[in-house]
Formats: sequence, C-alpha cells, structure tokens
Amino acid sequence: MREWAFIDDLELQSWKGARICMTCQHFTYGVDEHCHTLVGCKLRQKQLKQGEHLLKQCRHWSSVCEAEDGGRVLA
Repeated sequence: MREWAFIDDLELQSWKGARICMTCQHFTYGVDEHCHTLVGCKLRQKQLKQGEHLLKQCRHWSSVCEAEDGGRVLA
C-alpha cells in the first residue's frame, strides 16, 4: 500500500453519517516500517490522507454487509 498514490480530493466528498470510508467494504489499513498507520481503498488501490477515512465518502461506498453471502464474506 505504501507505493499507492493518494486519492484525489475530487473523488471524495464530505459526509456526515455512518457511510464514511472507514465503514466501506473496500477500506483497508496497514503500517509502514516506522509504525505509521496507512489507510486506503482496495478498490482504487490508492491511499487516503490521514483523517479522510473518518469524514469522507466516495460513490463506490458499499456496506460490509453487502459483501456477505450467506454468512461467508466475499473477497
């Protein structure tokens, strides 16, 4: 994820509610060699700027529950 580019500001919109990047099935996170948290979007394979995962949403947002199929989570 460290090599990923950042998501452009035009791709995200401010959002007040539960449908933020952090609650999306495409949200992912990891740490770099300095133990800094990196957050990103698996669908776009791009990083989110720190804090945007708590305040922003994109048009590709989808619930984690929508990814489940009979109790089995789809990859």
